[in-house]
This record gives sequence, C-alpha cells and structure tokens, in this order.
Amino acid sequence: MRNRFDRLAKDIAQEGLTPIGKVVTNAEVVGEAQHADVWYEPDPARASGRERLGLLGRLAATACTIEAYSDTPSADEARACVEKHLALWRSCTARDRAAEPPFLWVLSTGRPTAVLDGLRAEPMAGWPAGVYEGPSLLRTAVVVLAELPRVRSTVLIRLMGGGRVLREAIEDFRQLPEDAPERAIALGPLLRFRAEVEQRGPATPEEEEFVMTTQELVEQFIEQGRTQGMAQGMAQGIAQGAIALYEARFGPMPPSLRSAVEAMRDLPTLRTWLVLAGTGTREEVHDVLSAAPPGRSS
Repeated sequence: MRNRFDRLAKDIAQEGLTPIGKVVTNAEVVGEAQHADVWYEPDPARASGRERLGLLGRLAATACTIEAYSDTPSADEARACVEKHLALWRSCTARDRAAEPPFLWVLSTGRPTAVLDGLRAEPMAGWPAGVYEGPSLLRTAVVVLAELPRVRSTVLIRLMGGGRVLREAIEDFRQLPEDAPERAIALGPLLRFRAEVEQRGPATPEEEEFVMTTQELVEQFIEQGRTQGMAQGMAQGIAQGAIALYEARFGPMPPSLRSAVEAMRDLPTLRTWLVLAGTGTREEVHDVLSAAPPGRSS
C-alpha cells in the first residue's frame, strides 16, 4: 500500500469479497520482494453473493489481483503491478494447470494516460465507461474511477479512490437505504479510517476533507442508534447502537466495556455514550466506560 487511502481501498475490498471467496491482502509474490494489494480466489458455491457488490462483484468473477491507487499510477508503477500479476499467474499455474488464469485489475482514481497508451488499452466491451482492457495475453485491465458512471452499482469501487471521486462516492453512499448491502460492507472501513485520521490528526488536506465529508455519516449512525432505541426499548436500543458504532470505528469492543454498556439503563448516560462512540477517540471511550458506575435504572 502506497498511502493511507490506498489502505482504505484494500479494507473495503476485503470486506466485500471475503463472503464470496478467499481474500489475501498484501499477498506475497513468490520469488519477489513484493506484495500485491489484494489477491482474490472465488468460491463457486458462493457466486450468487457477487451480485450485491455491483461492479466490484463483476471484477471478482475469476481469480484476480486488485491494485488500488487513490491517485494516478505512473507507467513504472503499472509495470510493477503487471510483473507481480505474472508472477502470481505462474504460481497459480504451477498449482493447477487447468485453472482459469487470474486477472489483474488496476484501479486508478485519475486517467493514467501513459499506462493506457503503454498497454494499448481499449474500452472493455460490455462494461461501463471507464473500464479499459489491455492485451488478452496479459489479462490486465485498468478501471479509471473518475470516468465510471455515478450510479449505485459503482459506489463500492468509487469508495476505493481518492479526491473528488471519493468525496462524491461518500455522498452517494450516504443516500443508500439503511439496509443496503453496501453499507454493511463499507461503513466499518470508512469509520475506522476516519477514527484513525482523527486520532493522529489529518496529515494532508485530503485527509482533512475526508473527516469533514464523513461527519454526516457519523451523525447518521448516531441518529440510527436513537431511532433503534425507540423501536426496541430505549435503553437496549441505544446501548446496541453505541456498541455497533464503536465496533464500526475501532473493531470488537472489549467484553468489560460491552458489559458496562449493556448493563446501563440511565438514558442520559447512554445517549452521551452513543455520541462519544461516534466522535471520541478509542482512549476517550475506554476511559469513560471503564470509570462508569454500575448500570442505573432510567
């Protein structure tokens, strides 16, 4: 991974593809001191799950390497991707000569003119605008995220970009229904990345913009927790919302903290914790919950 936004792309790919196949991030390339961003092998028994992933699911029709760039890769960077792809291809063939050869997908936020020219890439027949295929001998394609149609089926892929592409993808993501599968896939990686950026402080204008762009996502999640509270019984619903928001941002909640949240019945306290789970650092949440008195009735 070349920068933090590229890592966000890897995390979204992992969340989306793991339910339908084998995913290895930072996959070691045998015989090379290199790693591929994402190596994916489909599970035929779970092929139907690809449909909910939109364009990302189409990329996952066969074994493939995904190399994601939140900017625009140079010709040298693309050449390195192809070299890794060919090495992985040889490794696959050595294991099973009858297996379908893998594919390489290079995701580029901007249009990599030198790369497209070097590959003599052409628009890929039957695919959306922005998808270009190189020579069939290489089984390599370039997806220019900025050229993809701004429709729901491309949201997950566009969230793997940077700059304007990522900002617009987040705006579209916010408009999805609450039960949209894309939410279950990408919300966790987005909120965890936001928490990481906030905790150490934005290092670039792009990171600062990301924090601002995702603020509404956090507020939306908090409001869902409040709504869930009204539907399930206030205390239980808000407690579950606080736990879900914490885990979306930081990963599994420690059992001791989960017990403290589930035992709390004081509604003002729970509402405070819900907001804290969405806006505080991991350390702030831990300090407050660890010091909490036993649950009180509302």
